[in-house]
Amino acid sequence: MFKNLFNKNSEKNIEIKQDWASYFTRVDDNPASIRLNLGLYEIAPIEKYENRLWFSVQLLNPDHNGFTTREEFPAICKIEDDISDALEKKGAIVAGALKTNGTFDLYFYTTTKIDIAKLASEVMQRHPNYRYATDSKIDVKWSDYFDFLYPNEYEYQTILNQRVLNNLHQEGDNPNSERPIDHWINFQTEADRNSFITAVEKIGFKILSKEKTEKNLFQLNISKISDINWNTINDSVWELITIAKDNNGFYDGWGCPISK
Repeated sequence: MFKNLFNKNSEKNIEIKQDWASYFTRVDDNPASIRLNLGLYEIAPIEKYENRLWFSVQLLNPDHNGFTTREEFPAICKIEDDISDALEKKGAIVAGALKTNGTFDLYFYTTTKIDIAKLASEVMQRHPNYRYATDSKIDVKWSDYFDFLYPNEYEYQTILNQRVLNNLHQEGDNPNSERPIDHWINFQTEADRNSFITAVEKIGFKILSKEKTEKNLFQLNISKISDINWNTINDSVWELITIAKDNNGFYDGWGCPISK
């Protein structure tokens, strides 16, 4: 779960949690898939790791969305492994990857100015059929990680939704079975919570409980009967996030009983 890196410049160990996740989005109005280490969020930007390296390879036969096909997937995985291994040996941190518009991109951060063009040229001699590109820049604030790779609140919740759905699937849950789905939302004031309640009762949510937490937040637990198919859950959660934002609140997750 954790990876230790030794930063020679600051002479200290950096413990990086490996919390990888993927989500779908759009980049330049094209379908895109981003995979990143969410574990970097709590420690980035990391001192001295101010050099952002970028490697991009052009897919030979992308599908209609611009993503890798099943047939080409192993070759792209091998290229990713080779580039990542070469850079990690030089102390680079892998931040994330992007697939979109027929390309596969990798993002790294490092303490030293690595000649990414030279390194990629050496690695890609093993993959002569592929065209590729490289780039490097100073990114002290890790803007490429926080402002580009990192999901917005809707995309982030989609990641969390998928993790809950995966756990339910492992328990043998039937996603088509309707049952009460509980949601939690927090507010800074009771007035905001009451305003939110008025809005969600109009769209069929039942109020289960209203409490004040140890952090002086006004918590609300609501419920609505539905299935837990992917689109159903995401649509419902995104709607609640929007209503919560309109009332100065923040969405805090959902749960449900297993149904077989």
